[in-house]
Amino acid sequence: MSIPAIDPKAPAVSLEGITKRFGEFKALDDVSLDLRLGEIHALVGENGAGKTTLMKVLFGAYQPTSGRILLDGQDVTPHWNTRKAISHHIGMVHQHFSLVMEHSVLDNVVMPTLGWLDLAPDWKKFRSKLSELQQSLGFDLSPDRLVGDLAVGERQQVEILKMLYQGAKILILDEPTAVLIPQQTERLLKTLVQLRELGYAVILITHKLEHATEYADTITVLRSGQCVATLSKGQASTSEVAAMMVKQEVATVRQSRAAQSDAPVLELGGVSMETSGVSVLDRVSLKVCRGEVVGIAGVVGNGQTELVDAILGLRPLTSGTVILDGEDIGSSDVLNRRAGGIAHIPEDRHAHAIVGEMDLASNFILGREGTPKFSRHGVLNRKRIGEFARHSMAEFDVRAQSAGARIRFLSGGNQQKVVIGRELSTQPKFIIAHEPARGLDFAATAYVRSRLVQAAEEGAGVLLISSDLDELVELSNRILVICGGRLVGALDSGHYDPETLGLLMAGVSVEADASVKTIEN
Repeated sequence: MSIPAIDPKAPAVSLEGITKRFGEFKALDDVSLDLRLGEIHALVGENGAGKTTLMKVLFGAYQPTSGRILLDGQDVTPHWNTRKAISHHIGMVHQHFSLVMEHSVLDNVVMPTLGWLDLAPDWKKFRSKLSELQQSLGFDLSPDRLVGDLAVGERQQVEILKMLYQGAKILILDEPTAVLIPQQTERLLKTLVQLRELGYAVILITHKLEHATEYADTITVLRSGQCVATLSKGQASTSEVAAMMVKQEVATVRQSRAAQSDAPVLELGGVSMETSGVSVLDRVSLKVCRGEVVGIAGVVGNGQTELVDAILGLRPLTSGTVILDGEDIGSSDVLNRRAGGIAHIPEDRHAHAIVGEMDLASNFILGREGTPKFSRHGVLNRKRIGEFARHSMAEFDVRAQSAGARIRFLSGGNQQKVVIGRELSTQPKFIIAHEPARGLDFAATAYVRSRLVQAAEEGAGVLLISSDLDELVELSNRILVICGGRLVGALDSGHYDPETLGLLMAGVSVEADASVKTIEN
C-alpha cells in the first residue's frame, strides 16, 4: 500500500487565516495550520475552542467565512465540500461512528465507493483489496462479520479502513480513544504511528493531552477560536500545553473524603433483565452508600445502559429488587423515582437530556416545569426561570450569549454542562452519572468531576458509569466491572490496576488477590 510521493518539506495541507462565523458568533478567528505527510498533528483546546469546526472546514462540511484551503499548494477554497475533500484524499473519522450495524465489514468499507453505474460490483476484487489493506495495518477483521457484532475498538478499525479504502492520505480522527479500554487505546495509537510511518498524515483531535505530547510530531493549541501556539514534539510538557489552553488554573480532583455510611442509599438485589428473550442483566447485586462514588467499568454495550434503565424504571425487570433509601421502588414509575431523589446524567444528551430547538432556560428546567418553583396554576414563571438559568450558567460555566439562545448552537461540552447543572441543582440523594465528562475538555472535565465528588461529600451516593478508566480511578471509592450483563469483579480504592481492569472488561479471567474480588453469579 502506498500513497503519492510528495516533498516531505512542503505542507500537504495549509489552512491560511481561516475565519468562520455563525451569525454574530465567531467560532474561528484567523486560524492557520500546516500539515505534512508522515506526520501526526494533534489539535487540542477547550470545548468551544474551534477544533472540530476547523476540521469540518478542512473536510468540507463548512465553508470558511474567510481564509484559504491549500492542498499541495493549490487553492481549493471556492465551492469546497465533503465530496471534493474525499476526492482530494481527505477522510474524517467522527467521534460518533457512521456505520451501518446490520451490514458486514466489507459492505461498510466498500459501499461508499460505489456509484449508480456499478451494476455488477466485483466483490472478489473488493475482498482482495480490503485484505491487502488490513494486512498492511495488522488488522484481522473478517469481512463477513456484521458491524453490530463487533467490539467498539473493532468498529473504529472499520471506520479507519473505510477512509483508507476511499483513498484517504490525510486522516482526521475526532476523540478516537473516548470509548476504548486501555488495550484498545494502545493498539489504536500504535496504528496511528504505523500510518505515519507509511507516509500518511494524521490529525488527532484529543482531550488526552498525554497522547498529544507523547505521539504527536506537532501540536496546535486553540483557545476561543484562535491559534495560541504551534509546538514541535518535546517543546512543551503536558502541563505546559494545558496552561496554554485555558486562562484559569485547573483544580486537581480527588476521591470523596466523606465519612461513608454503612446504610446504602441505593441497593440492587439479584436484578435480571431480558430483551426479546435474551438476558441483558444477570443477577446484578450492588449497593451505593451515602458519601460514596462507586464506579462501573466495562466495554460499551455490556449492560451499562440496561443497568441504568433498571434503576430508573424505564424497563421491567425479570427478577430482583431496587431499594432507594430503604424503600422498595420496584413498582414506582420513572417520575416518582426521580421525585424520590434520583438524578440522571445520560450517556447520550441529544437523545435523552436536551431539546435542541429549545432555549437554555427551558432546558435547565426540563422535567421540573410543573414544580411550584417554576410555575403556578399551570403558568410558567418566565422571570424566575430566567433567573435560575442565568445563575446556573454562571455556576456551571456554560458559555452562551444568553439564556435565550437555542441549546443546539452550543458546543457539546456546554450542552453537557447544562444537563449536569440541571441534575445536580436538585440536591439528589442518588446520582447516576453515565459518561458525565464525555466530549468535555480537561478543564470542564475537572470541574464536572469535582462537582460529583462534592455531591458525594454532601451526602449523595454516586454511581459513575464510564469508559474512561482514568476518570473511574480518579473518582471512585470502589470499582465494579461489568461484562456480558454480569458483575465479574470488584476493586477497592488504592488497588486499581489498568491492565487488570482491562482484562476483566474484556471477559478474561484474572488471578484474584486481596485487591481483586471475583464476583460469582
